[in-house]
Amino acid sequence: MIELNVKEYSNKLKELNVDHYVVEHPYFKEVEDVLNYCKLTFENGASTLIFKVDYGYIAVIRRDDCKVNLEKLKKAAKTTLLTMATNKEFSSLTGLEPGSARIYIPQVVKTFLDKKIFEKKYVQAGSGSFTSSINYKTSDLINLPNSTIVDVGFIKSASDSILKSHYSILTGITPSGSGEVHIGNYLGAVVPFLELQKQADKVYFFIADLHALTTIQKRDEMQRNVENLVLSYLAFGIDTNKVVFYRQSDIPQHTELQSILNNITPLSLIKRAHAYKDKLQKGTNPEDINMGLFSYPILMAADILLYDPDYVPVGDDQKQHIEITRDVGGFFNKTYGKTFNLPDIFNMKESARLIGTDGKRKMSKSLNNYIAVFAEEKIIRKQVMSCFTDPNRIKATDPGRVDGNPIFTYHRLLNDDKKEVKDLENRYEKGTVADVEVKEKLFQAILTKFKKERELYSQLKTNPERIKMILQSGAAKARLQASKKMMEVREKIGITNKYSSFSYEK
Repeated sequence: MIELNVKEYSNKLKELNVDHYVVEHPYFKEVEDVLNYCKLTFENGASTLIFKVDYGYIAVIRRDDCKVNLEKLKKAAKTTLLTMATNKEFSSLTGLEPGSARIYIPQVVKTFLDKKIFEKKYVQAGSGSFTSSINYKTSDLINLPNSTIVDVGFIKSASDSILKSHYSILTGITPSGSGEVHIGNYLGAVVPFLELQKQADKVYFFIADLHALTTIQKRDEMQRNVENLVLSYLAFGIDTNKVVFYRQSDIPQHTELQSILNNITPLSLIKRAHAYKDKLQKGTNPEDINMGLFSYPILMAADILLYDPDYVPVGDDQKQHIEITRDVGGFFNKTYGKTFNLPDIFNMKESARLIGTDGKRKMSKSLNNYIAVFAEEKIIRKQVMSCFTDPNRIKATDPGRVDGNPIFTYHRLLNDDKKEVKDLENRYEKGTVADVEVKEKLFQAILTKFKKERELYSQLKTNPERIKMILQSGAAKARLQASKKMMEVREKIGITNKYSSFSYEK
């Protein structure tokens, strides 16, 4: 049931001639969760930002995949003061809980509509409730009182084809969960990475085990997770002749640079980080949040800036961390002179958002709605057989729905026998094939697709010395670059001079 205040707000939008419709959904506080549920991406969403200016408060409506150029906004708003409203100021002004902002806020002096909003016919944004959102017709937003269109938004990411002819990339993966790779990871992260490693001149890829310490504090669990990830990515085909493949903890310069960057990073920047804010919004006592999680973005900045990559490939949920990295690197460059390259975001496609076997949420190990790649056959079979299909299909002779059916989504993505897939789809729609046959053929298709990878995984698992040599070689290459960069940093900040006896191991 739509809450009364949302109905009242909807009626007000009608009075203002703003075409819209209300979308009900489960209780969500995060924009990403709402968009995922509605099968939308960040470019289809919009958010309201409230700023304090020298003559009151203004609202800025920007698309969720855009960042606001504050200098341009300051000029457009004709103000010398521009600061983001605090949560307390936001609630006092709007009467709403932070995170539930609406597009129409009568209490603000002026509403600025970034022009990128109008590239979409509709955008989904706040309704004032965490259980519903509103799809607004963008061309009607100009009907909002005291509104004006401005050009203040920009998308900080590379396009599908990287523009530079020669470039380097860096990416890392945290051994959280069990480190077990599932088909969602494969399609959303592994496949794009394997393609990128062919195109880039240089690739840094590391296992972010220090980041995992924020949640994993058991020795055996950490070792198991790291081993699963290392074996998995090597089995998938990382080219270790080209890719610098290493463990984060094997490079001490990561934590050294983190300590230095701590001293030039404003506290306010880190307080805006998603990981920290998410904990607070879920009711976690700030006293119970460890410093590792709070300073996560600074360590990530160190992970990246040490290697001067041109691009960092990430999905929408990690864009903010790269933006923070650019901010931190910019602070250092401004303070001590040009030292770090500020990398661009290479925007990964939304294929990572594969629906889980429950048919409701994104595939995730924590939700136990996944299909593993390297698990024992009996485990994979059990995961496939538990997969959600068409709930309205009671008997095998009932016509079934193929579109939106997870089992057929997986067939289309993983079954290389396209004739078999088409035959199964036709028979399913006619009611001449049972769910168990469709699932059995998917199980066999998965084993066939990953046959070579599963065999290599088993071989590598019985040869720990080979794994050790690969990681040692990668660490040596990474330390060479990290040491060079840290010597430059030390000299810039004044802790290496003619009196210093310090030197990095070559």
